[in-house]
Amino acid sequence: MRHTTHFQTRKLNCLSKRDKSSAGRIDPRAVDICAALNEREEYYTTSSCAGRCFLYCGDGIKSWHSAGDNNNGGSISRVVEDDEDNEEEVAVNSNSDDASGKLGFFQRFRVNHDLVHQPQRYFDLTTLVGGQDPTGGGDPIPTIGQFDQGNNAGFKSKLDETSKSASFVPTSPIWLRFEPFILHVMCRSLKAASTLMALARPAFKNVGLTSWNNGGGDEGDHVEGDGSSKNQQCKGGGPRFLVAIWGDEGLDMPLSLPSSPGQGLFYYPYNGDGEGTAKNAEWLAQLVNERHARNWKKIDRFVEAMKGLEERVVDVQHNNNVDGAIHGNDRVELADEDCYNGDHDKIDNGAGASQSKRASSGLPIPRSYDVVGDVAILNSLPEGDKDTQRKVGEWIMSRNKAMKICVARTNALSTAHRSPGASGLVQLAGPPRNPVITSHYEYGVKCVVDLQHTFFSPRMAPERLRLSQSVARGERVLVVFAGVGMEALQIAARTEAKEVLAIERNEVAAECLRRARRMLERNKTATCPGGGKGAVERLSIIEGDALDILPTLEKSSFDRIVAPRPKEGTLDGDQGTGDAGKDFLMAMLPLLKMKGEVHWYDFAADHELPNCDRTRETVQSVCQSLGLEMEVIHVAKVGSIAKRQFRVCMDFRIMRGLNVESSN
Repeated sequence: MRHTTHFQTRKLNCLSKRDKSSAGRIDPRAVDICAALNEREEYYTTSSCAGRCFLYCGDGIKSWHSAGDNNNGGSISRVVEDDEDNEEEVAVNSNSDDASGKLGFFQRFRVNHDLVHQPQRYFDLTTLVGGQDPTGGGDPIPTIGQFDQGNNAGFKSKLDETSKSASFVPTSPIWLRFEPFILHVMCRSLKAASTLMALARPAFKNVGLTSWNNGGGDEGDHVEGDGSSKNQQCKGGGPRFLVAIWGDEGLDMPLSLPSSPGQGLFYYPYNGDGEGTAKNAEWLAQLVNERHARNWKKIDRFVEAMKGLEERVVDVQHNNNVDGAIHGNDRVELADEDCYNGDHDKIDNGAGASQSKRASSGLPIPRSYDVVGDVAILNSLPEGDKDTQRKVGEWIMSRNKAMKICVARTNALSTAHRSPGASGLVQLAGPPRNPVITSHYEYGVKCVVDLQHTFFSPRMAPERLRLSQSVARGERVLVVFAGVGMEALQIAARTEAKEVLAIERNEVAAECLRRARRMLERNKTATCPGGGKGAVERLSIIEGDALDILPTLEKSSFDRIVAPRPKEGTLDGDQGTGDAGKDFLMAMLPLLKMKGEVHWYDFAADHELPNCDRTRETVQSVCQSLGLEMEVIHVAKVGSIAKRQFRVCMDFRIMRGLNVESSN
């Protein structure tokens, strides 16, 4: 039915958009819950914030945000929707009279999504005067990105002027505010929304359906709800149900008096009692940090509830339209579903119908297969003679007109490049194709895949989405073991990264990436600054062995490293005899800046989950040998590689060390 198609289209369009928050990324603490929701067919997230603290002066009403935001360079802006970090700012011409008049006045400082690590610096109100220390150790102030395009084209010059001649003098009391977790999720059906709210309520008290529409009409249907700008997310045909989830760890307290707004009420470094006021600063930090900790625990509890949700407990609309582009997690499970669903390449009509159709075919139809581009890939040859195998391929191709050929893998991925090899694929049906090369779409970005000589897994699409949503504005990103480059292409095309450098040893994969880079220039759906042409300018490719190339790169020059390391056969895993990638870590980590992040991929058995202590110890030992300190942000399995064996990703951050210079 078209309802499912409408929902899939809205989901694809929403997730393909560039993040408009001031950081240009999803909060690190919100990445897991967003990924858990977005990988399911029934949901997609429209906005999120993992929790933040900040100082402010004025009326404290964010919708009056007309006097500017110091953490946005002091520029004057009006926030269209500022319930969370995915906020969109529109430039307005406003003067001080407007700011203090009918529009109200609200100005933020030192927005911080992490713990307060330097209390005396953060709560020192005297350094707000004249912009002496605008961040106070909190989030960095954006200096590129949202100021260099569109309606904000003139903001870059204003930002430069503000940074040079900041002259802020508080004229009203300074307040401290903590805003807890907030999340907005679009649901496919009312039952899906009800299930989500039931999962969220044990962790969060404020959960509700804010907008809904039961009809199946076209764009313009009435949407009931609170009438807020969030309803703009509901445009499009078919039913739509928007669930809002809020935390309850809020805090609002004054830090100064009206008579002396620039002098801290609790912490003032010049009152002669340094030790006493320092303890007060630590107490203020404790108030904030305890709320952060409780807030994050609730998010983790919600994530576990989502991961424990059974695969088919939420009913979905059925889609009998087998045409359309292939996106998302391209794995077809014939045992559980029946009709082809274009966005997630799933078959969806119930196990009974599926089994009856498979049985009535009289063919050894496999329970599942992958789809890459226009190619259906079976993990092994079907039983029977060549004629039977051909009929199996034709039966599978009949499930979706977008599939042009069907192939079967005849050997394990045991080569150095984790590819089947020239003789590792047998074509079952469709026009002859040799080599087996196709182009594959994910969220509007196309890559080129040589299925015989490169490794590519469509099942990693949700993980690649998570990675691109983690990249902040202005970052320099290094992608090691780039393969055909879908991670690098997604980051270049869908984020505001300053530069993306991809390294790949396999010459065939590197050539696929170069071809995809050329096609990216003509991509009209690229959401990054400059579109496809801008993405191409920011994406660089180096072909060669990572261990040879990494030492030649500038030290402390990258904000983020993505390392989807391939499995080295029996050398990896819980029974592996290798070094678990220590050589690569030794070469990569010196390239990171202070507080730089690494997405490190490893391989673990089921008994090692969820903590993955062996992987933690490996990373920790390398950091210690380099004189670095690290903090683990995220650990989770991201795919299955064999029975009871999984690919895992550990996201960690370099905090401080002998070889890293502090930028704050």
